[in-house]
Amino acid sequence: MVDFVRLFWRDKARFEYFVVQEKNFPEVDTLFGLHTGQIKYPYRTSFNTMEVKVTAKFGYVFNSIHKAHNEIHLGEVQNHNDFGYDGICKMIDLIHSKVADVNNSKLTQFEFGFNIETPIPAEDIITNNVLMHKAKGPNHIRLFNGRGKLKQFDHHNYVVKIYDKGKQYNLPNNVLRFEIRFQKAKEFQKFGIFELDDLKDKHKLRLLFRYVMERFNELIIVDQINESLIDPPDLAKLIRYNNPHYWETTMNRSSGTTKMRHLRGYNELLNKHSLLSTKTLLKQLLLNKYLQLINF
Repeated sequence: MVDFVRLFWRDKARFEYFVVQEKNFPEVDTLFGLHTGQIKYPYRTSFNTMEVKVTAKFGYVFNSIHKAHNEIHLGEVQNHNDFGYDGICKMIDLIHSKVADVNNSKLTQFEFGFNIETPIPAEDIITNNVLMHKAKGPNHIRLFNGRGKLKQFDHHNYVVKIYDKGKQYNLPNNVLRFEIRFQKAKEFQKFGIFELDDLKDKHKLRLLFRYVMERFNELIIVDQINESLIDPPDLAKLIRYNNPHYWETTMNRSSGTTKMRHLRGYNELLNKHSLLSTKTLLKQLLLNKYLQLINF
């Protein structure tokens, strides 16, 4: 569920004092003026793959708590396995034990998502079926970390990612990753999430899941069309509607009412010709995974 987190200290005095003590962090990297002998910000160190940074004004701890958990318990840095509620709580407790003044920090960014096993290759789903989010094409289509197809949809406060986690890690099974990366705190603060410890609250995690599923429902995921089974007028509309360019150009010049009317017509066509089976399957797999992890 929870992966990357970013903590921020505006008042960093106690945090910085703790970080620079050798007994707490034997190695702290910094900048050094060769001729002046002046030690300069930022200070950088780490623990269990979690990055620690102190600048002239602020303090930060950030990285994937999922990977940090696996580095500690499995001896490997990866985030393709299941990481449930118990693991999240243990990693939050670990951060408290490794750095001072965590209760004075604010959670400013984090990722919330799920790895689900799919009956067909995740890359095929991403390439052939995932078309748009909120009737807009992906901002990025690439290989995630050099392996595994990714489609990413950028919004002001958050980013939607769907990618091939199995191929990213050369796994023998098909694993698809769907996640939301919260870029601005106000997008999750409406669920009462302000601090790291708030991610221990199952009620707030449930609200997050509902939010994530709302974003998932906005994805346009369409089964491949068998053109011989669809009458020409409907086929022409489907081909037009399946093209992000149509929505981003022609429909952008239309009123909001007209666009909504066409979106309703699009959805009616998808239902009429039973083209939503892939989306329905993924939705059920996401629900099953959430129920598993929230009790794991």
